[in-house]
Amino acid sequence: MTSSRRSKKLLRASTSFSAVSSGGTEPLVPSERDSDSDDAMPPPPVDTVHVPNSINFANVTPTQEQVKITYSFLLMAMAMCGIIAFAIGSAARILLLSMHGLSPSLHASIHFNAGNSDTRRPMKLPSPTIIPGKEVPYTTYTSKTFQMAGSATSNTLHIDRRSTALKTSIDDFDDDKKCKGNDLGWVACEDPDLTKCTNSSGPSPKAANQHNDDADGIHFPAGQHLLIDIKDVDSSFLNSEERVATAMIELINESKLTLLSYHCHSLVPIGVSCAGVLLESHVAFHTWPLEGVITMDLFTCGGGLLIPVLPSIQRLFGVPRTPQLGEELEDIPEPSLQWAHKWRGWREGFGPESEDEIDGDDSALGHSYNDLDRYVLTKLNHDIKTPLVSTSTEYQTVDVYELLHPKERDMQSYKKSLSGDNSYEAQHPELFGPNRLLMLDGVIQSTLFGDASYHESIVHPAMFTHSNPKRVAIVGGGEGATLREVLKHETVERAVMIEIDESVVELAREYLPEWSDCSDIDASSEWCFDDERAEAKFEDAMTYFVDTFYNDNSARYQREDEYDIIIMDALDPNDGVDFATYLYTSDSYIQSLYNGLTQSGILVVQVGEIPRNRAPPDELGTFANRALMIKKLEDVGFKSIHIYAEAHSGFLAPWSTLVTFKDYETRADWHRNEAEMEIRVQKRIKRSKSGNPLLRYFDGPTMMGYQIPPKAFERNYCLRQDTPEDCSLQNELYTKHRQIISVTDLEVRNSTAGEHAGRGVFARKDIPAESFIALDDDARSFHVLPSTWAVIETMSEELDGLDGVEMFIDGYGYNSVLLGKLHYAVDSGIMIFSNHGCNGTYNLGVAESCKATETNIDIHQIPPLVARESAYNPLVARHLRKRMSGIGGHECAMRDIKAGEEILVNYLYYEVNPEEWKEDIMNIRGQCLGEHVGDITKYESGTERE
Repeated sequence: MTSSRRSKKLLRASTSFSAVSSGGTEPLVPSERDSDSDDAMPPPPVDTVHVPNSINFANVTPTQEQVKITYSFLLMAMAMCGIIAFAIGSAARILLLSMHGLSPSLHASIHFNAGNSDTRRPMKLPSPTIIPGKEVPYTTYTSKTFQMAGSATSNTLHIDRRSTALKTSIDDFDDDKKCKGNDLGWVACEDPDLTKCTNSSGPSPKAANQHNDDADGIHFPAGQHLLIDIKDVDSSFLNSEERVATAMIELINESKLTLLSYHCHSLVPIGVSCAGVLLESHVAFHTWPLEGVITMDLFTCGGGLLIPVLPSIQRLFGVPRTPQLGEELEDIPEPSLQWAHKWRGWREGFGPESEDEIDGDDSALGHSYNDLDRYVLTKLNHDIKTPLVSTSTEYQTVDVYELLHPKERDMQSYKKSLSGDNSYEAQHPELFGPNRLLMLDGVIQSTLFGDASYHESIVHPAMFTHSNPKRVAIVGGGEGATLREVLKHETVERAVMIEIDESVVELAREYLPEWSDCSDIDASSEWCFDDERAEAKFEDAMTYFVDTFYNDNSARYQREDEYDIIIMDALDPNDGVDFATYLYTSDSYIQSLYNGLTQSGILVVQVGEIPRNRAPPDELGTFANRALMIKKLEDVGFKSIHIYAEAHSGFLAPWSTLVTFKDYETRADWHRNEAEMEIRVQKRIKRSKSGNPLLRYFDGPTMMGYQIPPKAFERNYCLRQDTPEDCSLQNELYTKHRQIISVTDLEVRNSTAGEHAGRGVFARKDIPAESFIALDDDARSFHVLPSTWAVIETMSEELDGLDGVEMFIDGYGYNSVLLGKLHYAVDSGIMIFSNHGCNGTYNLGVAESCKATETNIDIHQIPPLVARESAYNPLVARHLRKRMSGIGGHECAMRDIKAGEEILVNYLYYEVNPEEWKEDIMNIRGQCLGEHVGDITKYESGTERE
């Protein structure tokens, strides 16, 4: 064999060299020249390279030589590098996983298990079992498993029908109807039977062995979906297929569901995914061990609520992290859970309005999508969402939830507020804690964050409007907050709460203690219901008022039982229940409320959210009960009805309250100015034991806002099928293009209306018809309120020189009783000198007033505006100051007015005091006939006033 043939099996180095041994010069590798010699050195074996014992680099000849390496040597070197790299990578992986408390072992087998015959791998997953006494139908099973690179293991387990002795107990679930809290802050309600998927006219579907009765029942395309996210969970638990599968089996058993089969994968590098097929639907979850997160969902077609299984989910899957080296136990965050509950599918024909029931319980099939679902259960973004109590009383369901939403509070500040240190958060924990919601039949009644603003807004406006409220009745208000606010008034001698459901009072005392806490009110009690002035009647309020006050012949009627104020803090008018309709529309009940008030009495009613911008009029929409009640309140004799809104009540929309007065003059107290209201508050409100103000929200400026109804109610009022006349005039004001005549186009000189008419206003240029005249001056009128006018009258009698002030206001001003008692608006410009146009000669006014003159008007027939035939008019209430200004913005030139012509008005348009109607008309007639002169002329001429 020649060296050239042998060299085909060798690798040539890019650079070769010769080496010299101690015995002389000897090529390390034979050269081509030597290989041709017969006496050359025999070649070494093909799989070896000859290397001399020593190399003398000093004697290296700088000639081009070659180093030849065998394939075996190269493969061995590569194998060694791979082994070293694998060892380093494995060590790094073990170190990384150990830092997170994970097991570094991976199972690379693909496994299928059809029962309990798991013999091909050491891991043994639990099999689903049957609850004792529950009949499970046989099912067919089809599956296909794909071997994926991302899956380390794959296991499928089927129900073990041999297991008949399984007995599961859970301390969280109590036989008592009321839900009870546990160490995790959760509650577990009565036996959470989640298996009801049918409606049967036979035995109750609550029987576990009838959940799939195809013979008698109907399967509904509906169910419940529970979504759960848990974080800060132990990583080793989340990476253990056995542990999470065992937790799933325990959860299903405790929930009394039936797991037919489940399939789990351990993922690469870490994580577990499982999906289980339930007889009732499915359960599934996925884990992220490094992040400490598990997400899962549970869907069932049963009627029993899924929410009661949340304590089990938190206990079984919320496994706390194990402290690692250097970590303290108190530094490990507790696993936190976020969840959402959704009603899915259709329940047509079995809604809450249906009379069809399932053995007296229609909650399994018919579900009303209410506030509890819409704004609490279906939301997955609450940092805290804990049901403190969920129960059913004799009359309704009661739910109290504790919520912390990241847009309202943050968890870090909340935890800091619990630290007890000197931080601001710890010193003011009430500013950083979670909210609490009270819901009756799924409808929000009050909230912790909106407690003060809602209950103070429904109580104090009426209480401070009344001059001396001694007896107060409260309809509803079982949580006690309305009673608490009433008891803050010094004048109150008796506060009677009529609540049909005593259980609400007890539940609120336990779970909403702030609502009925009177401990800071001077001379009161810790619990408001223990105040000696408080009385609770646990009976139907409608029956109580009808039996007591419907007529004078009632055996229970006593005049001393009449109330100064009645506050109805009950169901909303749009609640879809019959009792809400009766409460707002019953003729006998509304008449009894009217009869139950003293002559100066005030009725307060919470009437739900304000109308939405594109809502139809109340009478044609969901608030028809509200519209009907307002009409009936007018019919029974209430003289003035007002409506106001509070936007900070903690509800999902601004909330409206209706206040109505039995005596029209009460309006004067309602419209007190800010300072007057503040003084009344200071005089009447009781002192606190702590020295802090008892009123946290209500004050004088707040009352000013309540005096003006929201724009939404004006719009709703004007959308009535029979459009009110006021609304038509208001629309014309903003839709018609009218010229505005400035005061510079007017002048004052002696009137032509009569010898003793005094001064008058004249046009300096032609004024087109329908033009506004001196509108800017009209807006600057000054107002003399009832309380101010009463002071002026009193002082003018006692002090000399003030009679001129009284004469000026009375002679030049327009008097009115729009505010309940006599008050005046006086022009601040030259229009103050405009005179009355006798016998219909006026040229400034409203077209509708043309027909009325001092000569043809019936003094015995008071016009509707003056007679105040409508007790409810939110348009007038919103624009009251403009109406009080005399002209008010609707009056314009009724025809073309020539330059030099006197501008005359119709005084009859401004006579809105029914008590002085006849006297004022006769006075105007006398002046037009020249029989006497006006008061200003008398005063200026020195003639004594008549």
